[in-house]
Amino acid sequence: MRYRDAFFREIPGERQIFDLGTRTDGQPVYAGHAPLGTPTSAPDWTMSFFKYNEAGIQTEVYSLKGAWDSRVVIFLEYV
Repeated sequence: MRYRDAFFREIPGERQIFDLGTRTDGQPVYAGHAPLGTPTSAPDWTMSFFKYNEAGIQTEVYSLKGAWDSRVVIFLEYV
């Protein structure tokens, strides 16, 4: 599935953030959500890191808790 074609569901009472990284096809590399008002530096974010194959199809998803601002470091071992 291509996430750019999917419907991202709203999570009531939560803020969602998407980071496309260097992708230009509209699909996120990182996605995260936390309760409204949570700073991006707080360790309360539930985040996902998405891997894609050469055709742009999602092949793996890793999900962890941590600070949104630290997402690149947190998922470094999965890149």
